Amino acid sequence: MKKIYRIFIVMISFIISLSQFSCDKVLEKEPLGVLTEDVIFNDDVLLTDFVNSAYGAVRNGFYQERLTIDAMTDNSFMKHDRRTFAFTRGQMTAESTGNEDATFDQWQHSYSYIRRSNLFFTNTVESQVTSEILDRLTGEIHFITAYSYYELLRHYGGVPIIEDVLTLDDEFNTPRSSYDETVDYIVTNLNMAIALLEPHGYNDGRASSAAAMALKSRVLLYAASPLNNSSNDTGKWQAASDAAKAVIDLGNYSLDTDYENLFLQEGSSEHIWTRTFNQNDGHAVDLNNNPNGFDGWGGTLPLQDLIDAYEMNNGEVPYLEDGSLNPASGYDVNDPFVNRDPRFYTTILFQGAPWKGRDIDVSFPNGLDSNGPSVPGNWNASNSGYYCRKFLNEDNPVNNSQRATTPWVFFRLTEMYLNYAEAEIELGNDEEAKTYLNLVRSRVGMPDITETGDALRKRYRLERRIEMVFEDQRLFDVNRWMIAEEVLGKPAYGINVTEDGLGGFTYDFTRVVDDTRAWKPAYLRFPIPFTETQINPELEQNDGY
Repeated sequence: MKKIYRIFIVMISFIISLSQFSCDKVLEKEPLGVLTEDVIFNDDVLLTDFVNSAYGAVRNGFYQERLTIDAMTDNSFMKHDRRTFAFTRGQMTAESTGNEDATFDQWQHSYSYIRRSNLFFTNTVESQVTSEILDRLTGEIHFITAYSYYELLRHYGGVPIIEDVLTLDDEFNTPRSSYDETVDYIVTNLNMAIALLEPHGYNDGRASSAAAMALKSRVLLYAASPLNNSSNDTGKWQAASDAAKAVIDLGNYSLDTDYENLFLQEGSSEHIWTRTFNQNDGHAVDLNNNPNGFDGWGGTLPLQDLIDAYEMNNGEVPYLEDGSLNPASGYDVNDPFVNRDPRFYTTILFQGAPWKGRDIDVSFPNGLDSNGPSVPGNWNASNSGYYCRKFLNEDNPVNNSQRATTPWVFFRLTEMYLNYAEAEIELGNDEEAKTYLNLVRSRVGMPDITETGDALRKRYRLERRIEMVFEDQRLFDVNRWMIAEEVLGKPAYGINVTEDGLGGFTYDFTRVVDDTRAWKPAYLRFPIPFTETQINPELEQNDGY
């Protein structure tokens, strides 16, 4: 998506005003400074630029430390972002704004781009743009519209569906559509996008029909889940199953056997749609998340709950549900990081992990990556005793001058396998579900899952957590499964590592990272901004706010 976002930077003022813009193209057609809607929506190049800039609607996971979304869950903690504290401390309200707004201003952001989509649809009815180009651009706008409503849906539930180009003088008295009505509207737009776009992409970051199909899979999975499907309508689960299988059956994608590099390099065989970057529009994931011993800011900090969720390489969990050690696992509290699921080693930086030419050392008081009193940069040291490794490139410099170009993966084939497996479990097709679940596990060398029924559902949810960690999924998963109270309403813990005086280390797993967590039932949905409920008297607030 690098070309799209470069154009977005250049075109932002043009998009906001749709006037007062000058360039060589304009000089050929209109006087300097005059660019009317009639010109924009009837010119191949200008309309393409308009649509390219509309991709600003789709925020990537590195946007303003979006990895912090996992810090609102049992996966991690982020000490540098107050947005997460408003959520985890039970302080999020409809009046939350700025640094207190855990949604990153999602309501206003999405509707601003929905208005741009409506401008497109209104002004291209009789457009003179080349038909082939117009069809493709129309498909892209349908996708962007669907994505905007998807973000609103997963944050707030059903929302007003706006198809007119509203101005400040218009009355805005539009009630919320139901959750299912909003889903139907999203799916309608995605089906239009699927019909108009090329199957597998354009090699420049624009949406393809496969990307639209992948988004459809995710939306229908959410719609079938307990939070949004209280009657457990199996028809919704079947629709979710069909949508995921349709992507799988495209046959153009395959699981990448290199789990680490699929997040570091462009062009993985399982990438369905990604946001790519270059030095001019890069991000700071390496600086934000590297340990303080490498001059990083130690941002996204894995919690002990996540560490304990990783199975041993024999497929056994370290701890049983009652908190006791699992004797079948082989887990040793005195050597806790050996023989774990291979994904553990490419996702977590832990005591003794090799990194950038030395071993991570979080031991107190002298470890280079610890918060020991004499350790340089100790204010950026991990609160949990762990650091995030996923998305970090070991070869990248850690500074604020050279931007990272690591891609953000919006959709990948593995998610489609997991979506399909979840739907098949809920439809009672355990063997089919395990086929795809075990494909995900076998590509990293993990043994097959053999359970059935409720035990299989638990194994699936654990597998999804591990496979998709830090990919903007966990919060919405625990909400839609309605297990958020169970997993989020408890203190967050980490590990204390100390030197034992004999050249080794001792491990204490009772380090308190955050004892202020106070989950509320209202947090299954985010609050609609108070200002919006004042503008639109028909806009009903979510329960509990």
